[in-house]
Amino acid sequence: MSLREADVFRPRRRRAKPERAVQKAVLLWLRAHGAIVAVTDAGAAYRAGAFFGDALPAGWPDLTGVLPDGRFIGVECKAPGGRQSPAQKRIEREIRKRHGLYVLARSETDVQRELEHADGRQ
Repeated sequence: MSLREADVFRPRRRRAKPERAVQKAVLLWLRAHGAIVAVTDAGAAYRAGAFFGDALPAGWPDLTGVLPDGRFIGVECKAPGGRQSPAQKRIEREIRKRHGLYVLARSETDVQRELEHADGRQ
């Protein structure tokens, strides 16, 4: 058996993190439905070295924006099986207390379902 360099030192393909795939799908869905949305992932900014001071509170949602009817929305994107941190749960309570929409999303379907549910409460 011979080992070829290509077999031993094959570059690894970087796989997209499942959470990032959820984030992208939700972002595109919200924009397609008229929302103004931005990625506000504080963890990503910190890891990229672009974090300056206390720009966002701990636990801030991955996506934040304004729906076409003027309501604030915060979306925490999680891969299947992902759980909220205590800080994220605290921020969820604070956003809901102020009558904003908060969605813990594992797919864009979760956002759609929450918006339909919220419209029924108004």
